[in-house]
Amino acid sequence: MPAPRSRWSPRSWLTASAFRLYTFLSARRRQLLPLTTRAATILDTRLIIAPAGAGLLRWLDRQLERGTFIGTLLARLTSTTLAAAAQVHLAASRKPSALRAVRILNLIFRSNVRARAGVGAQAYFTTLALCSAYDRITREVPRPEAVDSFAINFAVGVAHMYRGNLPVAAHFLTAAAASGDGNALRKLGAVHALAGDHVRAAACFKASVERDPRSVMVHQNYAGGYDPSTYTPSAWELENAGELLIYDNLIQLGENFYHQGRYDDTFRSYQAALDHQDALARKWSIPQPLIQRIAAASRIFDPTLPVRLLGYEWVTLIGHIGFIDCHLRMAALGMLPRANYVLLAPQSKVVNQPFLRLFDPHVTIIEDPALVDDLLPYQRLVGDQFIAVRGKDGLAEPWAHAASRAQVAWAEQQRGPIVTVPAELMEQGAARLRAAGVTADWFVAIHIREGGYHGDGPGTTRQHRSANVGDYLDAIAAVTARGGAVVRLGDRSMTPLRGMAGVFDYAHSDIKSAEMDLYLCAAARLFIGTTSGLTTAVQALGTPMLLVNCISNDCQFWHERTDFTVRPVYDRRARRYLSLRETYRQPLQALLIDTAVLARHGLEIHANTAQDITAAVRYKLDCLDGVGRPLRDDEPLLARYRRALSSNAYNFGASLPVPAFLNRLPELLD
Repeated sequence: MPAPRSRWSPRSWLTASAFRLYTFLSARRRQLLPLTTRAATILDTRLIIAPAGAGLLRWLDRQLERGTFIGTLLARLTSTTLAAAAQVHLAASRKPSALRAVRILNLIFRSNVRARAGVGAQAYFTTLALCSAYDRITREVPRPEAVDSFAINFAVGVAHMYRGNLPVAAHFLTAAAASGDGNALRKLGAVHALAGDHVRAAACFKASVERDPRSVMVHQNYAGGYDPSTYTPSAWELENAGELLIYDNLIQLGENFYHQGRYDDTFRSYQAALDHQDALARKWSIPQPLIQRIAAASRIFDPTLPVRLLGYEWVTLIGHIGFIDCHLRMAALGMLPRANYVLLAPQSKVVNQPFLRLFDPHVTIIEDPALVDDLLPYQRLVGDQFIAVRGKDGLAEPWAHAASRAQVAWAEQQRGPIVTVPAELMEQGAARLRAAGVTADWFVAIHIREGGYHGDGPGTTRQHRSANVGDYLDAIAAVTARGGAVVRLGDRSMTPLRGMAGVFDYAHSDIKSAEMDLYLCAAARLFIGTTSGLTTAVQALGTPMLLVNCISNDCQFWHERTDFTVRPVYDRRARRYLSLRETYRQPLQALLIDTAVLARHGLEIHANTAQDITAAVRYKLDCLDGVGRPLRDDEPLLARYRRALSSNAYNFGASLPVPAFLNRLPELLD
């Protein structure tokens, strides 16, 4: 039994406060993003990188050397300020800036960091862990040692866990768990799960639930936004918490490895989770009364088929609703079992109800919150997630790779879209668009991802997924010159498009609604987008797509009516662009999720030029007008492209590259 919690101290209080500040800001990131971004910028310009700030820090360093009372007081204040600055940067998704803040903290309080003592040391290691700077932590603390700080023990233990140093991780996390902290017990259990010791793992998970029974709530994907504070666990779930939570924590480990760009660790964790899920399903099943409640709520339930549960992470983002389409294609092609696919979709979680309703004839949609909660625990037995499917040799197959294989097979069999938008919704959408002043005979829908919605724009390590709206102006003009209108999709965080003839900035309009979102995606003659969630939704509708500025660590399951350009990856050391063969294979492709990781390898991602985008738009419009044609099998350029991607042939689904782009950058095919 873990020892009682350690006594309160100012240091532990300050560290806990930093954690609480980060948690509070992160939970409200979307609402607070403008505020946290401005605050982070002010901290950079006024304190961390400003000349005045540098002078203050030099003066403080002299005071510390003298050991004066004011120096000691200011040391506490400075370490707390820098720690808080790091948390604000993290809340604004600016990990590089957060790391810069704690590097300064490390320089000022280096002796404390080496001694693993004081608020500065705790803030230093805590922020490194929150920034996933695990390599730096393991270099700083490479071996087991005695540390009298929960925060440092926890951060160092987590770092060694994610770097595969499991005995060292167990040492530090055992020390952290001695406080009785439930999260430390979870992480210690995760170490044992990674080591294959399910008995010890279950004991740790069981102990964590005894401290907080609601924490037994199932976890299948961070996108679910699961809220344990409102959850009432069942007696069965609490009784078997230790064994059940092995699945949850292996899934969570896989997600975290995924965001670190560690491909093998990700899919090894997912395969272990899926193996454990199979073991749980052999031991337990969904109770028959729950099956009967599902059947009573469904018009399409087939009692002769098993149940597969899709958690509500499948409906929290519009792109995730689009994932349902590919999941159904995989099932129709025999890549997944024939089953009653039961989607848990409480209305408060659904991002776009009209889009979800299109799947009514194909999946059983459960909206009753009570039934949703009753079914949640059984995701561990029969739940499907969209990161991985069962693979071979201990390594799961990425779900997106399987979806891309399905998309290619679907195109080869010339099957059409699974879902159809109701005629009434299409008529109403057309009327609203005309009333808003868009009277052209046809329109192009364009989505230029800027990062505001997810908080990963400028200054973040995910900014490479976003684009500069200024690079699209000539392409927009190319559309309007042919008599079409341009409708810009998105949200109010985007840069307004003002004063452009033929352009309707729907993202900032007063007719924006879930129904209009669906109408515009379905009715557009062409959708211009990138590797964003909205693209996944549009492909389910069968709308022709031109995707530019594309970059992803995942396969893209795009349909056969899609043409695309990629963002090239530049090798600063070799002073050249990497070929597609080099970029889209492991381990490099997994690193594309994070520019900071790429930078450590001397790599950077370049955006498409305005000329690339405009040429691609003209090419796609020519194809739609019948005056041009897409690449064909008998063309040498397509043969070269396929050879370049021969080791990852499904990476872009059934889509084709834009010829002019490949001709401009022939090194991509070398």
